[in-house]
Amino acid sequence: MPQSTGVEFVQGGAAERAVADDPFWATVLRRHGDIDVVVLPQEPTLEQVVPEGEPEVDPEQAREALRGQAAAFWAELGLGGDPAHLDDVWFAGVAPGTLRWQGTATFEQVDPLLASAALERAQLVLAADDGWHTLVPTDGLPRVIAGRAAQPGREEVHVVLASPTRLVVRMRSALVHVGAVAAAATLGSSAGGGDR
Repeated sequence: MPQSTGVEFVQGGAAERAVADDPFWATVLRRHGDIDVVVLPQEPTLEQVVPEGEPEVDPEQAREALRGQAAAFWAELGLGGDPAHLDDVWFAGVAPGTLRWQGTATFEQVDPLLASAALERAQLVLAADDGWHTLVPTDGLPRVIAGRAAQPGREEVHVVLASPTRLVVRMRSALVHVGAVAAAATLGSSAGGGDR
């Protein structure tokens, strides 16, 4: 049996009045009178916690390891050599004493056939059997977006063909447990980002 969320369920006339008083939903109902509106309460967010016994790592060592993983990934896509621009930055993690790394590699003057092949390879590399949930939108810029649960947190990868000859690879790490002091020091020192 599901547990009660403690949120009052409103229906009937009270629900109709609440929807009619809301500027957004009132407009939706006015424009689309043939639909029923069901507004559900927001789901509680899951608290991200660092597993007990998770060792603290040095932010600079973690950054180098994550840069290495990013380089291995873009090499697997067939993008040899260094990117024209590499930017990486630390963000505060959602759990105390954690950081989240984001690296963005921009490859310029990429042969259009190589860029297309890199997008196809990204779909294969980011396979569901490794826990990746991959999305390849059919409209907008050609891109592959993937994410997967990681302990702790979530990993994300975006491979975007920004122009016919410019390919951008962005990776976001799961939470990196560095400890409260190192997290504060890293975030306080020029936002922890850099070009390479």
